[in-house]
Amino acid sequence: MLDLKLIRQQPEEFKVRLARKGISSNVIDNLLVADEAKRALQSQTDNLKAEQNQASKSIPQLSGEEKVQALADMKIIADKRKGLEAELEKAATLANELLMSLPNPPREEVPEGEGEEGNTVLRFEGEKQSFDFEPKEHWELAEALDLLDMEQAAKVSGSRFYYLKAELAMLQQALMMWAFRTVSDKGYTPTIPPFMTRKEAIVGTGFFDRDENYCVNPGADDLYLIGTSEVPMVSIHADQVLDFSKGPIKYAAYSPCFRREAGSYGKDTKGILRVHQFEKIEMVVFCKPEDSTTVHENLRALEEEILKALDIHYQVVNIGCGDLGVSASKKYDLEAWLPGQKQYREMTSTSICDDFQTRRLNIRYKDEDGKLQYAHALNGTAVSSRPLIAILENGQNADGSIDIPEVLWPFTGFKKIEAK
Repeated sequence: MLDLKLIRQQPEEFKVRLARKGISSNVIDNLLVADEAKRALQSQTDNLKAEQNQASKSIPQLSGEEKVQALADMKIIADKRKGLEAELEKAATLANELLMSLPNPPREEVPEGEGEEGNTVLRFEGEKQSFDFEPKEHWELAEALDLLDMEQAAKVSGSRFYYLKAELAMLQQALMMWAFRTVSDKGYTPTIPPFMTRKEAIVGTGFFDRDENYCVNPGADDLYLIGTSEVPMVSIHADQVLDFSKGPIKYAAYSPCFRREAGSYGKDTKGILRVHQFEKIEMVVFCKPEDSTTVHENLRALEEEILKALDIHYQVVNIGCGDLGVSASKKYDLEAWLPGQKQYREMTSTSICDDFQTRRLNIRYKDEDGKLQYAHALNGTAVSSRPLIAILENGQNADGSIDIPEVLWPFTGFKKIEAK
């Protein structure tokens, strides 16, 4: 959520900044009109309330016709106040809906546009694997080795679900545990959060309007399966005042993630790139506003360290305004080269959300003057199930076997998935 007081002071600036995310200036105009109406009605109802309070004090001192008249006047004031309060509720609801509809404006350094036209490749890291044979896609390799079964999963659960089997199941757990320990060693507190949250947590983090949430029991318990552990991990400090005396507060959370993948019909239907269920280690950081840029670069650097340790060639992408989403003001994607697909695909990302989420969730800290300020929140993916794709495709051999990155050997118990 944005600072309404600041929007009142700088409406034209917000129109320009939000236009970069495709928001019409009319939304700001309508918000200010609704806000002005709300404040005017609030002032009128407050004045009537003051009149009622004054009358309540004086009526006991009256008698006879004077008291009868005062009581009649009191009823007129009460009825008028009741009508104004109904109008106030409508105006307040409209103003809040308009304010909540606004995304976090992008930072100045974020490139314009979306997709290939907006997303800017900053650099490449590592070398592409060379093959003396035609490399296969990960799902072809996994199915040939009987490590992946999407056909039976579709019968059991529908499309975009899968069974991971044998060494591939072990490899995923190894990847998660290795990443969990890696980020823990960097000062991130390992956490396993709730895998379901109330609507308030999803709205607070800016994910509710994406039409990707699974509601467990609609109309009954208002619980939703999480699409990312960012939701419960940012919400962990809702309505709290944080202590930054020892620096930023850092978490690394393991969870399964559940997404409808709305709008992806017909895309990436084979394999595990775009599915309804996957696992992830998500990093979430709270800090002072002046530290958020440094924290963001540190998150990106740690994500790069992880991909380098897995010996995966990748590119660093500065995401354009059109692909930032609701909460982020800046985002980096790390995209791995997949030789089977012959293209780069996103493996991890890291975002600055400024005080957009913390303002919605009322997460604050005390500055040097003891004044309460909203903290900044950031997030970044250490690993998800997606690096399995890069490991399979980059580690494949001509005989169908697959080499495993050395850092995972202590967690898998094997160095290679043998051909069958």
